[in-house]
Amino acid sequence: MKSKSIFIVLFAVLLSMLLFGCGSSTTELTGTDMDAVLAFSEDKTDALLSGMNNNDYAAFAQDFDVDMRKAMPQAQFDALKKDRDAKLGLYVSREVSSVVLSNEFYAVNYTAKFEKDDNVVVRVVFHVAEPHQVSGLWFNK
Repeated sequence: MKSKSIFIVLFAVLLSMLLFGCGSSTTELTGTDMDAVLAFSEDKTDALLSGMNNNDYAAFAQDFDVDMRKAMPQAQFDALKKDRDAKLGLYVSREVSSVVLSNEFYAVNYTAKFEKDDNVVVRVVFHVAEPHQVSGLWFNK
């Protein structure tokens, strides 16, 4: 876990990683298409990040799909939180940098500010299908 990249938090859904990383067809969303994704993703991202800040696993994982829950049980969350707090501090704020559609997933990419670093890339991946569960989460520096 010690590299220039702070760490990749989850490899929750191998498929979603492959879809976003291996040449699949992706489309950056703008305008009303982007707004439609942000209408559900912002609240879910707020819950996730505030759950992490508050050391509340139930809030953090409330919107996870089955594979994310398997990849990030309470013990893994505790380790992630300890490492994240040591390196970045608590989450402070974020701005959307892009929203990308790739097959059956949306990736919402943020530039986030933490107590110890104000330029962290956060990516949250959601299923296109309702209820738009979280299928991936990354913090990169």
